[in-house]
Amino acid sequence: MPLIGLGTYQIKDSGTIFKILDAALASGYRMVDTAQVYGNEKAIGEALHTLLPKYNLKREDIFLITKLKPSSHGVAKAQNAIDDSLRNLRVNYIDLFIIHWPGAYERDVKDPLNAQLRAEKSGKLRAIGVSNYDVRHLEMLLSSASVQPALNQCECHPHFDQRELIEYCNQHDIVFQAYSSLGSPRFMHKLSEDRTIKEIARKYGCSIPQFLLAWAMSQGISVLPRSGSPDHVTDNFKSVEYKISKEDIQLVTAPKRQKYCWDPSTVV
Repeated sequence: MPLIGLGTYQIKDSGTIFKILDAALASGYRMVDTAQVYGNEKAIGEALHTLLPKYNLKREDIFLITKLKPSSHGVAKAQNAIDDSLRNLRVNYIDLFIIHWPGAYERDVKDPLNAQLRAEKSGKLRAIGVSNYDVRHLEMLLSSASVQPALNQCECHPHFDQRELIEYCNQHDIVFQAYSSLGSPRFMHKLSEDRTIKEIARKYGCSIPQFLLAWAMSQGISVLPRSGSPDHVTDNFKSVEYKISKEDIQLVTAPKRQKYCWDPSTVV
């Protein structure tokens, strides 16, 4: 799995999807993240169908991630949802299929994971994972499911560094992947206006978005920056060129944590 991928949250317009995927593939992105609730799987599937030949790429060159919508929890619904995503994305397998949210509709915690396990055995899925799972959710899942998730995708940035969750994932061989590395759309200014972040980013000669992405990747955390601008997509990928020191990682990591996205800790 690549360390950096293209996020597509809140980007539904097919023309915009095509442009950012074009820029992404040209820049070197080889991972694309979407979800059933994003409403853009079809647009992504159509764009990739056209663009992969342009860059002499094959399906197996791209790591595709999508996520199960909460209303499709339950074995039968999850199996149907997997087939829907395969059709929408115009592929015969998905590299990583993620349970988007814990505890939906009072379903058994292991139901959607078991549905994915069946699909994995049939070749439809290469790996299965979760998103927005805190330590408590992972403990519940690992104590009851027959298979553990390969990955946990959660909010992570210098104001919310998730150190305990990352440590737990490392202890259980679960890859930790960050979303909203630049902050949520409503609160991106909170990170970009942080004086320490601005000062250290200037030291490295990179933009603040590039620094925030490099902050995560320098710790081995996979990132999924999103943008509707092809130029920003290209600039974000250049973050792979920067390696942030342990000292500077600590300098910008806020002692008091501030979450900018939805809070899964309230989910039973």
